[in-house]
Amino acid sequence: MKRFLTHPLLLSVLAIAALYVLFAYAISPPMPRSLLIQFMAICVVGVFLVVSFDDATFQRFLNPLQLLLGSPGHKIPRALAFVVIVAGASALTYTWAKPSNRAPIELRTVHPAPPSSLRVFGNNYNLATLQNPLRETMPRGSDAYVEMISEGGTLYYENCIFCHGDNLDGQGHIGDAFNPRPANFQDVGTIAQLQESYLFWRIATGAPGLPREGAPWASAMPVWHEILEEEQIWKIVSFLYDYTGYEPRSWELEAQDAAAPESAEPASEASETSDEDAIRQVYDMRCAQCHGEEGEGDGPAAELLYPKPRDFSLGTFKYKTSAADSEFPYDADIARTIRDGLPGTSMPAWGEVLSEAQITGLVTLLREFGDWAEEDEEELGTLPMEMGTRVESSAESIARGAALFEKACLQCHGADGRGNVTSGKVLKDDWQDRIWPRNLTRPETWRWTKDAEGIFQRISGGIRGTPMPEHTTTMSEDQRWDIANYAMTLRDNATPLTTGDTVIRALRVEGDLPDSPDDPAWDAAPPITFPFAPNVIKGERLYFSLNDTVTVRAMYNDGKLALRVDIDDRTYSVPGAPEEVQYRDQETDPAPDAAAVQFPIAIPTTSERPWFRHGDPQHGVNMWYWRAPNEEAGEPESNALLDASGPDGPPTPRADSGDLVSSGSWEDGRWRIVFSRSLDTEDGRDLQFETGRYIPVAFANWDGWAGHQGSRHSMTSWYWLLLEEEEQPLKVYGVSGLGGALAALAFLFAARRQRRAYEDAESDAA
Repeated sequence: MKRFLTHPLLLSVLAIAALYVLFAYAISPPMPRSLLIQFMAICVVGVFLVVSFDDATFQRFLNPLQLLLGSPGHKIPRALAFVVIVAGASALTYTWAKPSNRAPIELRTVHPAPPSSLRVFGNNYNLATLQNPLRETMPRGSDAYVEMISEGGTLYYENCIFCHGDNLDGQGHIGDAFNPRPANFQDVGTIAQLQESYLFWRIATGAPGLPREGAPWASAMPVWHEILEEEQIWKIVSFLYDYTGYEPRSWELEAQDAAAPESAEPASEASETSDEDAIRQVYDMRCAQCHGEEGEGDGPAAELLYPKPRDFSLGTFKYKTSAADSEFPYDADIARTIRDGLPGTSMPAWGEVLSEAQITGLVTLLREFGDWAEEDEEELGTLPMEMGTRVESSAESIARGAALFEKACLQCHGADGRGNVTSGKVLKDDWQDRIWPRNLTRPETWRWTKDAEGIFQRISGGIRGTPMPEHTTTMSEDQRWDIANYAMTLRDNATPLTTGDTVIRALRVEGDLPDSPDDPAWDAAPPITFPFAPNVIKGERLYFSLNDTVTVRAMYNDGKLALRVDIDDRTYSVPGAPEEVQYRDQETDPAPDAAAVQFPIAIPTTSERPWFRHGDPQHGVNMWYWRAPNEEAGEPESNALLDASGPDGPPTPRADSGDLVSSGSWEDGRWRIVFSRSLDTEDGRDLQFETGRYIPVAFANWDGWAGHQGSRHSMTSWYWLLLEEEEQPLKVYGVSGLGGALAALAFLFAARRQRRAYEDAESDAA
């Protein structure tokens, strides 16, 4: 057995198989096919060189192959090997010949080399010698250092939290919309490996400052030297290192730290113990920037966030498992919110950062902010919510739930559950902030509710501080379960957010393309949904938008391409229309809803693409723009072709829109907009579409209800559009057949030669 397990042929096969699994499946991001072939060829050659290093090992390696190919007693194994080799060769060539629907691999340099010098703020900086000037004047442990770190934290939470997150881990609430994701400063592979001068360069110059060898140029990083002052950037850099506990790479600083007194600790260092002072440190470090020093929801980031951070002094909590009549939640409810976070908001999940003792201590502190810490849950009269007997989901239960939903829920959540109010009421929370019902078709935005049990709890107990009422007095337990079962089916009304796939696959059709958004022909085109991010990058910055996803379908024929862009939009923003006037925000000038599709001028031949924010001077883009009607101004819906070559100026509209056609239709909280244009045009500013090529595409949306115009809009980063090629069976199957035939000839030739060698050996022996 040992001789078999140590046989060089078996070890060689296992080594090659293991290397293939490593290269093809274990490495992330996936390796391009061409590179995989190169690596495997090198590995096969390397294994062959090892087994042929000495004659004895090589002969032992060859013996089983020689027996298989030439021995008269191995006809059946030889036949099986023939079938396996021919089938394998055919499969490999088929994989190579068939059109690939896999998105191009986007490799990028994680830490691209910075330039030797940098000119910003009217000065030239030598990045090789540049040091953080604040460290010399504000040594760690000093009062000035503590104040500087506090100011840096405030700047971070006012400018960076949206992408990089409350915990500095790249999990900001709009981070999912960008590719690559925002940097995770907690990762030992990021700022811990860098000098502060590197961070100063990256922050000051943003995405446009990246070198071309750092492609693809898809970073969403703003050019902060246009927004912040030099000292402010250094304060943010100092805060990043202090908060994460890492030291910037610098020989000089290492020498200073070695000589520093042992009492000098990071200003934001929080103890893992759970005494009152330690818990207060945790709160100040993790929570105060949003919720305020005394928990009143007035931290420096609060005014820029939606929904607003909780004001703990009021003792009002939205999500709880206590009964509807119970004023306060259970401590476990608050702990769950801290531990799991609230998706779709800036509240992160702290469970992987804080210990259970720290979370328990924070719950006590939050109760102190609301002046109800001295009373236990029994004294407060906190009772559990009655769940009754679970009504299992069934066709009958769902039908009953649909009828109940229409009576009790439709006026706020809309007929299809997208949160478009139909009652005519302007909904506000207890703090008089405008509030919108949850879009029930988008479970990724459900904050605390994950399943039918959670929906039952929300229906039963309501959501305190909001217009969502409790229904224990108006509905029986069975009725609430029926609505919960029906609400779970509303998820099926939307295409889920894509998780990894980045390709819009355009369906090829014969005949005319659908020109109406309501044409049922669109159902045949595969949909894909991408996240929107508000424009926090350039121009008049936007920090939040209700319209946070776009679903796209594409179809084409011999002459044209058509896209249908679906955007969940709770408001029909057509100024002057009765629906718009009814729900108008009186503090905002109304504007028509609008959407746009962006393409590069030419299909890239490398991984380098224009910057997704209006392109760049070397790589221009053009946009297909649609705008809803404006009844107040007497303007019908319209479209336009726009050109842009960088983010420093607005796109330039063309004198006419060529053969671009667009039309939109709003119904039940959703715009469906169709764009169509010829595949080929005579204008050099237009992208000329080709089948089988991966074409960068991005999307934008302006929510007229919120007064979005110009740079105040939502957008996506680049994705891919693929006009799938027509199937060519002769090419695909012919090539795979040829590959199998060549493998068969090679096998038969080798077997014949080995058979002759056996016959010659038998003849010599006789």
